[in-house]
Order: sequence, then structure tokens, then C-alpha cells
Amino acid sequence: MNQFKLNIINRENKGRGVARRLRADGNIPACVYSKGNSRSVSLSLVEFRELKRSIGGGAALIELVDEKGETALTHIQEIQRNAVKNCITHIDFHEVARGESFVAQVPVQLIGEADAIGVKNEGGVIDHKTHQVEIRCRPSKLPDHIEVDVKDLAVGGAIHISDLPVVDGVEYLGTPIQVIVSCQPPTVAVEEPEAAVEVAADEVPATKVSDEAEGDAE
Repeated sequence: MNQFKLNIINRENKGRGVARRLRADGNIPACVYSKGNSRSVSLSLVEFRELKRSIGGGAALIELVDEKGETALTHIQEIQRNAVKNCITHIDFHEVARGESFVAQVPVQLIGEADAIGVKNEGGVIDHKTHQVEIRCRPSKLPDHIEVDVKDLAVGGAIHISDLPVVDGVEYLGTPIQVIVSCQPPTVAVEEPEAAVEVAADEVPATKVSDEAEGDAE
């Protein structure tokens, strides 16, 4: 389990105007959700970027510390971004209780892709379909990621949620038959059919035009 700290400030004011001013000042509006409750907070964009670099893309618990020194153990539930600028516009944190199970999204990391049977011997291509899986566990059992070895994957084969490795204290959620990764057959180039030979205009036999058609043309 990886655990990090992040400073936050409680805020009473809400709305788009408040959120715009926060972002203009280099802060991010956010919400902390717990059992049946939520509170609005803000945090430094610079500090959050540093936190994300430290986490490195894995799953992690974040201890939020407000201006009063009060703490809350959380994980990131959602990061909202501007569709055009791709900048962070809002963050949702979900508070977890120590010793109690919670649901989280954990990234799937593939190993052995280059040595996979389907790639090395059959010219296939690894297709990583599901990059995150939903799990249930206690905070102390939260894995950084789920590692999936694909070296035995042949063309036409697939690894499903039901095939994921057993991790102590972790329960996989979702549909057992959901595909995590598969090995697709090699792409075969399709030859373009030869272009039809154009017939010269003077080689096309003359077509008799009816008197009625000539009349319409006139």
C-alpha cells in the first residue's frame, strides 16, 4: 500500500464563478465524499501535480490534511478535465475507513509482451483492452497495480477477469468473462484489385438514340 499526504483548504462558497477564481489562482476545486456526506475543498495545482508524479500512475491512498490539521484517508475517485485544454478542472476524493473494505480502481500492468507466444512465434499483436479493474479490499491491502503475465498468450487467446492472479485480501469485481488482454492475429495486407481498363471513347459502340429522347434534348 502506497500512502501520500496532500494539503487542502475547506471552503463554503460554491458555484462556477468560485471555481473559476480558484483555478485562476492556481488552485483546484474538489469534493471529499464519505458515507452520506460531502464537503467542498480546494488544493494547490502545483502540489497535486507533484503528488501525481510521486504516485506514478498506480493506485494509492492519500491523507488529506486541512488548515485545522484534521485528516481524512482517501483515494481519488475521479479527475475531471477540460475537454479542449486537457487541464484539471475538478477532483473527487472518496474517504475510506481504516480496517473497512472499500471499492477502488487499480491499473493493470502487462509483463512479457515482447516474449508472448502469439507475438514471438505467430506474428500476433497484443491488444490491451482493459487498463483498470475494479476491486474491493481494505486500505492496508490496496495494491499499487495488478500485474498480468502474457508470455503464454497465443494468437486467439485472451485473459479475463476470472484469470487474474490471486492477490491477498483483494476481491475482483465486474464480470468474470470481461477481457483484460487478448492476442490478435497478424494484419494481412489486402491487395487492391487491378483498375478496370478504360475503354477509349471511339471504341464504344454507338447507341441508337430514340426519336423521343432527341425531342427531350431539344
